[in-house]
Amino acid sequence: MKKEANMRTWIFCAFVLALILPAIPVLAENSITIDSVATFTNQTGKVPVNFTNDIELAGVELTVWWNSPEIQIDSFSFIDGRVDYTTLKGTYVMGDTVTVYALPFSGEPLIGIGTGLFGHLHFSYPLEINPQVVTIDSVTVIVPPDVDYGTRFMEPSKGYFTPDFNKGYLDIQQAFGCCSGIRGNVDNQGDDEPNIADLTYLVSFLFQGGPPPDCPEEADMNADGDPEANVADLTYLIAFLFLGGPDPLPCNP
Repeated sequence: MKKEANMRTWIFCAFVLALILPAIPVLAENSITIDSVATFTNQTGKVPVNFTNDIELAGVELTVWWNSPEIQIDSFSFIDGRVDYTTLKGTYVMGDTVTVYALPFSGEPLIGIGTGLFGHLHFSYPLEINPQVVTIDSVTVIVPPDVDYGTRFMEPSKGYFTPDFNKGYLDIQQAFGCCSGIRGNVDNQGDDEPNIADLTYLVSFLFQGGPPPDCPEEADMNADGDPEANVADLTYLIAFLFLGGPDPLPCNP
């Protein structure tokens, strides 16, 4: 009986998502995407970067900037990414910009067709930073006398082309105190009781690249402490709104 109840819950969740979630856009055949993530003022920012390519590549170069002087880049990690195997890879920081590159060395295979992780941008900031949403976007940097860094894919023929680029956001929230009463005010519209608008906002963030919740704790429906809202939080919210599931949990004191 329990398995049947769980199955009915998942079927209903899928039905609700089908009603409120427009068609998710298909990634471009050649693209680089900066994910949008939420974090707290007492934590660092770890931002995933993904890329998609429909031809084999001889290299990937990414150059981004961010619109907050309080943010600094600590490193870029290739671990567990699609280009982690390459020998020639590195990071070049220039003020509020960073260039990351990966090139298969002689004898190493080209970067195969596919989609997946390029790596993670690691940001840090002072503890006294004000909560803010930081935009991470592509940029071209010219270094004298005549060297330019940008976002591009290298073809095996040594030619370059520019892939589609999807900017992302690092949403830095106050570590404590942004959640009031009970959890679930995902859209930050003043209604403490969760409603369809909160569900729509959460779906947009999780599946359509929408903005992150203003207060991550409000979106942490199952109170697991993860600053990034996830499908488990969405399932909890759907169960409460439509299936007679448990009430929203209180915010942390």
